[in-house]
Amino acid sequence: MKLLNKTGFQVEDILNDYVKGYPVENLSVRIVHTKENAQTPYSGVCYYKKDKIRVSVNPKNSYPLKIKTGSPFDRTSWEFYLINSAEELISFVFLHEISHYLDYKNGLAVRCKQTKADKFALWKMNKL
Repeated sequence: MKLLNKTGFQVEDILNDYVKGYPVENLSVRIVHTKENAQTPYSGVCYYKKDKIRVSVNPKNSYPLKIKTGSPFDRTSWEFYLINSAEELISFVFLHEISHYLDYKNGLAVRCKQTKADKFALWKMNKL
């Protein structure tokens, strides 16, 4: 896996540890700050066919940060978790996108799997 970290947060070792044993040798990961006027605390995107993931975190975030996970289709089952640092937030978003990437690489459907990807990230981070 090739990591390009533009944030200054020290996450390379932990992210590499999280994906040991997974087929990510062709994956490129870019970690950046959100745009200056961004209203969201973070974002992530997986470009399946290009083997690329982008993780963005807002440098204006205050920690601990409460994140909401669960199904956007069932508005009654939201769960909340505290993220204690930018490094933890980068890890969460990265692992969420890795879940989608691994599904694609294994020939599984990639749509409508936000809750599964959240759970995978939280499980790998020992928050479940």
